[in-house]
Amino acid sequence: MNLFRNLLFWILLALAGALLAQLLLQDPGFVLVRYLGTTVEATLVGAALLFALALFALWLLWKVLGWPFRLWRLRRERAARTRLAEGLDALHHGRYAEAEALLAQAALDPHFEAPARVAAARAAAARGDTAAATAHLDALAMRHPAARAIAAAEIALAEGRADDALAALEAVTDSARAPRAATLRADAQAAQAARTGAG
Repeated sequence: MNLFRNLLFWILLALAGALLAQLLLQDPGFVLVRYLGTTVEATLVGAALLFALALFALWLLWKVLGWPFRLWRLRRERAARTRLAEGLDALHHGRYAEAEALLAQAALDPHFEAPARVAAARAAAARGDTAAATAHLDALAMRHPAARAIAAAEIALAEGRADDALAALEAVTDSARAPRAATLRADAQAAQAARTGAG
């Protein structure tokens, strides 16, 4: 279907071009531009071609001037992706301080902020640094509240703080739609019930 649509588009474009060429051959038009004592005369087709050529030159200049900035952005994103991968690998291998440092650097890129901050918080919690874990999670509070709530609940449950886990999940309404949030809520409620039953 796509091939047929493209073929139809090019046929219609060729027909429109042929009709326009017939009209312009009968009367090519006349364009006169006078500015600061200089007069330029051209046919309508010539003026339109010059205008199109000027637009193309401006577009090409814009692309050439923007090329270093695009390369710089791509290099920065590639470096952030590499830091994220290396940080997750270090977290998996138990090198928590290295993982936290790499993941905190990767979180500076907005594309990787949520996963990198959550993983950095897990690395800090695994090191036993609750303040650093909280700082990483608090950085997510404004832009990614559901990810913050789920990560805070996971860390609280891992440390045996079921009340804190439930409080983290209740603080954000978006987390109610996440399947992981529902599982964590059930685990926290079961831990509360077990603690109440044992008490």
